[in-house]
Amino acid sequence: MITYRQPIALDIAVLTSYEKELFPYSPWNSAQFKEEFAGIPTTRFMSVAESENRIIGYCGVFLPAPGVAADILTVAVLPEYRRQGIAREFMRQIEAWSHQRGASAMMLEVEHTNESAIELYKSLGYMKISVRMDYYGPGKDAFVMRKEFA
Repeated sequence: MITYRQPIALDIAVLTSYEKELFPYSPWNSAQFKEEFAGIPTTRFMSVAESENRIIGYCGVFLPAPGVAADILTVAVLPEYRRQGIAREFMRQIEAWSHQRGASAMMLEVEHTNESAIELYKSLGYMKISVRMDYYGPGKDAFVMRKEFA
């Protein structure tokens, strides 16, 4: 069974190790996670997914103030747990938290070759609005995607 909870400081070592595996081109370090955690729950929301007491994914979003677009910071799921609805649930949580706090829209960057993530975001109503060249490193462009709240 997969459960979800807010991350705690003791999770930082695990999350940092996952970053190196999942995002080797630009992994967050422990200081970055601590900074993100410091904003919970005022300007940031984060969630971790667990299975059998093991973290299997995590997500985060930043909303500096009501009336502006929320910035999805990360959505990460370990490869062996993908295609089980975890990222979709993370997106539901992120959007609900952001909407409740008055976000006007949602924004995210996704590597242009990450077809499964792009398809998920499109299915949730996100549209590609621009490209950030070399955002994830040389030759690793990012699509910027946005979803407006009605």
